[in-house]
Amino acid sequence: MKTTLSVLLFLSLCGLNFSLFRKHLHVNRSLSWNEAQKYCREHHYDLSTLTSKEAHQVIKYQDINYWAVWVGLYKIPKSLLEWIWSGGENEPYFWSSDEPNYLDLEDCAGMVTSNSLLLNINCHTHFTFFCMDLFELILVKQNKTWEGALDYCRENYIDLVSITSENITTDVKTNTMTSQTLYVWTGLRFLAGHWFWVNGDEYENGSQNIPLQCPANNLRCAAVDTTLKVLKPQDCEEHLNFFCINMKS
Repeated sequence: MKTTLSVLLFLSLCGLNFSLFRKHLHVNRSLSWNEAQKYCREHHYDLSTLTSKEAHQVIKYQDINYWAVWVGLYKIPKSLLEWIWSGGENEPYFWSSDEPNYLDLEDCAGMVTSNSLLLNINCHTHFTFFCMDLFELILVKQNKTWEGALDYCRENYIDLVSITSENITTDVKTNTMTSQTLYVWTGLRFLAGHWFWVNGDEYENGSQNIPLQCPANNLRCAAVDTTLKVLKPQDCEEHLNFFCINMKS
């Protein structure tokens, strides 16, 4: 069974604000560090880059049979002190005490499953490992109906955004500040007696803004209120800005 964790990163590029989400997946295959990196780059984005908080979260939900797992940190060849993340991110390291040591060939970082701390290990050792996927949230400043927004996202990106974690919720609220409409479409829709996200998840966090009972016929699509920062049912034929989600390659 694979358990995933989405983590929010805020980036700015060429004056355009956008956000990246890291989603970590534990791969239950025993490989060397280099083999694990190759696997992650072929099937996902890369070996996982983690903060200390992420490390505790991903380990907490896993049943791992090894005392350590590979992550994406390694020592630059022929250097003594320089360690970098495989994916190029600039996240701080969270070493165990007295680590890293400088024994020969211990140039790759594993994460101890009992305490979620890092230590340097011989790269040829075989462990299971964490890969990551990167997703970006994109605010599209075009005015479309909910169906029009759905079609646009699926034709140009992956989908309308499904707000299924606290991190994505925070990011959506932040990015509504630059919207050109009072409401912004999300991937939440009411059909067949249920609110559900376009990624297939049912809507679970009911509130006074999105009633779980059957809404009025003209209020069956959900948008973010850019003033109150909450989801509200809206007429699906309204023309609004919208959020798409895309996978970063």
